Amino acid sequence: MKDIESMSDHELLMELVAEKRRNDKIRYVKYSVYGVVLLAAVVVGFIYVPKIIAFYNRFNAVMDTLNDVSNSVKRVSDSISTDTIESLNSVVEIFKQLLGGFGIN
Repeated sequence: MKDIESMSDHELLMELVAEKRRNDKIRYVKYSVYGVVLLAAVVVGFIYVPKIIAFYNRFNAVMDTLNDVSNSVKRVSDSISTDTIESLNSVVEIFKQLLGGFGIN
């Protein structure tokens, strides 16, 4: 590039036009790259977002089932009283005595 002060008006104008064209080309390349990245992101979104949503729904269903089972176990454990456990122990002792009569320890 020549010294700006020694250039004629026409040469300065041509230099400005060339610089503008270079900047335009760079801008178009940037926009193209942004468009490709955006398109790739949209495609990946269409592929993976439904899978993620399905996984999330299955996970919630499993967690609901586990909560139901946990609540059922809690209700059963709450309903078992010490009297019930003592009754079961007495039944076990009776079975031990019966099996002991047959020679089974």
